[in-house]
Amino acid sequence: MAPRKRPETQKTPEVAVRPKSKRSRSPRELEPEAKKLCVKGPGSSRRFDSGCLWAGLASLQVPPSCSIVRALHHHKLGNAVRPSLQQIGAGGSITGLKFNPLDTNQFFTSSMEGTTRLQDFKGNTLRVFTSSGTCNFWFCSLDVSARSRMVVTGDNVGHVILLNMDGRELWNLRMHKKKVTHVALNPCCDWFLATASVDQTVKIWDLRQVRGKSSFLHSLPHSHPVNAACFSPDGAQLLTTDQKSELRVYSASQWDCPPSLIPHPHRHFQHLTPIKATWHPRYNVIVVGRYPDPNFKSCTPHELRTIDVFDGNSGKMMYQLYDPESSGIISLNEFNPMGDTLASVMGYHILIWSQEEAGMRT
Repeated sequence: MAPRKRPETQKTPEVAVRPKSKRSRSPRELEPEAKKLCVKGPGSSRRFDSGCLWAGLASLQVPPSCSIVRALHHHKLGNAVRPSLQQIGAGGSITGLKFNPLDTNQFFTSSMEGTTRLQDFKGNTLRVFTSSGTCNFWFCSLDVSARSRMVVTGDNVGHVILLNMDGRELWNLRMHKKKVTHVALNPCCDWFLATASVDQTVKIWDLRQVRGKSSFLHSLPHSHPVNAACFSPDGAQLLTTDQKSELRVYSASQWDCPPSLIPHPHRHFQHLTPIKATWHPRYNVIVVGRYPDPNFKSCTPHELRTIDVFDGNSGKMMYQLYDPESSGIISLNEFNPMGDTLASVMGYHILIWSQEEAGMRT
């Protein structure tokens, strides 16, 4: 059976725009007016930057939560001495980062220098889990399980390595023909592993039964290389992002059923950080950066590089976020655990979209 393709949204959804400072604006910066965007939030204060998103989430009638990062974002980062981390240098970019669930003063990283390691905020390397010893092989992704005390990482030639948190290697297998772009453990059943690759497949594995490259439970073929495969917070769905114009939502209990397709422009090129869609931690909501494509069916003139918010059930676009002063391509989005603050990565910049900073009251 063919995947269920959801129709592209023709009507422009509401767009939450961060108001600009008063200065002369280029034609690019005048695009919001050209598209007659809906601006949420009163006045010209930069505090009102994401009202549409949070109002939409509040309408889902889920109990509200208070921010746990506002003090860090608004006070500590502004006033405290920031920890200094030793830099890797040219060609050594970080490809994956996860906080240590057993100690939040530590974090795991995978990198193009060919290592997967545990570090602290003083710049110390506490443990090296994998090291290729050559610039020809590097690690592209990682995930961590606190319950099973496991670390899993994938490299640029298709290998996936499973280790315990003491650094002991459990197995090292070539699970894909090409680069493993993403590894993800199911948050509810962490013996289930999803791996994504540029070989145009996503594979599902049971870590208790891995015997070799053919021991996967399911293989999910795609039409293009795949940037990411992420389990929903309840573990019931899998969201995949390809390198062209398609998001897929699979049911974890029915892998053989056709996935729901969400057409979305996010094409890839060599020097762009791969765009990866992600889930909101508390709502059935999908967030992904838009890279307008003139060949995409519903592309419009002067289309903005927005952050798009989709309903995970219907696949319909709910809202878009846009900052006129930061009009680059948003490759990565990450919510804090409570889901009331969104960090968006754009080149050298990180945009913070906060419910409290937007002045919302639910």
